[in-house]
Parts: sequence; C-alpha cells; structure tokens
Amino acid sequence: MTSLQQLAATIRESPALGAKRDLALLTRLAANLDGDDGAAIAYGDGYLIVCGEAIHPEFVRSNPHAAGAAAVITNVSDVRAMGGRPVGLLDMLVSPDRAHAEVVLDGLAWAAGLLGVDVVGGHLTLGYEPSLSASCTGVAARPLRAGNARPGDELLAAFCLDGRYTENTPFFSSLRDRTPDQLRDDGDALVEVAESGAVHAARDVSMPGVAGSLLQLLEIAGCGATLELDRIPRPAGVSIERWLETFPSFGFLLVAPPGAAREAAEPFLRRGLACAACGRLDDSGVLRLAAAGDSTALWDLNDEPLTHLDSSARST
Repeated sequence: MTSLQQLAATIRESPALGAKRDLALLTRLAANLDGDDGAAIAYGDGYLIVCGEAIHPEFVRSNPHAAGAAAVITNVSDVRAMGGRPVGLLDMLVSPDRAHAEVVLDGLAWAAGLLGVDVVGGHLTLGYEPSLSASCTGVAARPLRAGNARPGDELLAAFCLDGRYTENTPFFSSLRDRTPDQLRDDGDALVEVAESGAVHAARDVSMPGVAGSLLQLLEIAGCGATLELDRIPRPAGVSIERWLETFPSFGFLLVAPPGAAREAAEPFLRRGLACAACGRLDDSGVLRLAAAGDSTALWDLNDEPLTHLDSSARST
C-alpha cells in the first residue's frame, strides 16, 4: 500500500467521517433536507439562512468555555458557508450548576463578540447533566448551495492560517490571532464571492476535515472530484496528514465556474487569507486524492452513499 493509499484509508476509517453516516436517520423526517450547512428559506428579496449545532456533551462537561465558543464558531461558519451574514444566535443550555453555566455563557459571549453576532435569546436549565445546542439565523442574497456545483467546476480551499491548535485536539483556532474587525471581515469574503457569482457552491471544513467535508458536498451535488493535496494551503510546519484531519475556525471549500478560480480567490487573498485552486469536479461520483504524480480513490459514492442527503430534496 502506498503512502497515499494509506492516507485515504485513514480518512475513510476516521470516527469523524463515520459519524456523518448517522445523518441518514434524518430521512425519517420526510422533509426537504438537502444536506447543506444551513437551510436557505426564500424571504422577501433574499433568503434567510437557518442552521443549528449540538456540542458534544463530554466537551461541554470538560471544557465549558471552549464549548460555548464552539457553539458560536460552528454556527457562524455554517451561515458563512451559505454566503450569508449572521444576524442572531440562540443558545439552549443545560448545566449541572450555576458556576458551570456561567463559564459556558462566558465562552458564548466571548466568541459572539469577536465574530460580531448577537446572542438574542435562548433557554437555560440547571441541575442536570450538561448539554449545549445553538441555532443561528443569517441573511443571504445568493445562497451558496452545494447542489449548484457541476462537473467541470473548479475546486478551491480557503483558510485563515493565522492561528494555533488547541492542545491535543484537531481544532485550529484563529480567534486569538486576528483582530475582531479582521474576523468579521474574513467572513464577508464568502458573501462577496456569492454575490458576484465567482463562487456558486461552498461548504465549511468541519470535523471530517477537508476530504470528508468535500465528500459531503460532492454527495449533495451528485459529482466526483480529484483533490490535489499539494495545492491545499496549510500552515507552515503542519503536515498534510494532520491538516486533512484538522477542524479550523475558518476553513471553506469553494466551487467556482470554469475559469473563475482567480476571481474567486481574490477576496480572500485581499484580506490576508490563504486561498488556492486544489482540484476540479467531475461526473464520476468518486472522490480521489492526488499528490506527487500519484492518485487513489478515497470514496465511491455510487457504491456507498455517505449521508443519503442530496440536492434532490432542497429547502426553499
């Protein structure tokens, strides 16, 4: 087995990617769930973007401040991935006692202040095992739906490489390395490329990492792709193996029409972010990894769907 094949096997077997299979349960709702980062609901002259996140209970128990921050970061990233501006966030918190709840809420307030989203309400219960969920609403003029992606489109990856890993975790955060004004403006790069048409589909890079998040986008779009690992931006000194398993606070996969990669990258580069073309979509239904002249299949969606969510069921 080559090193690239071994890397593909490691990604396939990762618990974070495997957990996405559980999303197939949502088909029991018999609802219009298309698998995007947020639901795009037509409203007035634009769209409301509605999304939500549940934070792992053990994380809420062991690191309540970081869990509160994560509830904000993940929701804001989902709104941004849809080409939206976050408007307000609700949190639903269960804590064992007042002291624990205070730390969670401090984490929420800290991240919300940095990212410029108001916490507008929520729910609090004390005296039980910890649990934290949050929901965010945003607005968008032209949502970046994964179902807009087509074979032949160009694939780009955009990251903020100013940041650091949380010790012994896959989380790479830029919140302490960018000013609040920069953090808020960084997210507006997604709005800019959505409204200009330079990008017509996107997904944030989350727990499954770059390849796993791309696989979810491809399943929604009904496409395949080749991901060129050597072209993915990453921090100095971080191996591609580690970066592919990383959950960054600012990381997005962008899909641009053929020939639009330069226009798509410019708003990110102008803000001091990293953005580069790193592949192309095709009609194979297979995600392939490529590096140093070698390539290998990571996942064949024709034989093995991941979430069973696709753009044939679309939020309106």
